Amino acid sequence: VAIPTLFSPMSLRHAFSKLSPALKTSVSGARTFAASAAEGGGRKVAVLGAAGGIGQSLSMLMKMNSMVDEVSLYDIAGTPGVAADISHINTTAIAKGYMGDEQLHDALSGCDLVIIPAGVPRKPGMT
Repeated sequence: VAIPTLFSPMSLRHAFSKLSPALKTSVSGARTFAASAAEGGGRKVAVLGAAGGIGQSLSMLMKMNSMVDEVSLYDIAGTPGVAADISHINTTAIAKGYMGDEQLHDALSGCDLVIIPAGVPRKPGMT
């Protein structure tokens, strides 16, 4: 008895062939990130907007990820405190905080992945 599936390998291959080149590159990059981290290569991840509500949670998740060796936290203000809090999580990953325009280059140098949760908070009346 054949068990029906939502996606057969052929339909997945067909769907993947329709994706935009940029998306294919990002999926390929994610596979490379995971594969090389599994081989023991350390990965550096930057979170731009790390002092915000979403950025703090993402920073914590990256610090706890076993594929990440260094988490670079950047924001326009408040980042050293967030980096200090994140560094107390008992993992081998290193958390470093960067703040201001003059430290952006240092925060991004050598990064394998950049996550940008930064934005402007909604104001009253915005949907």
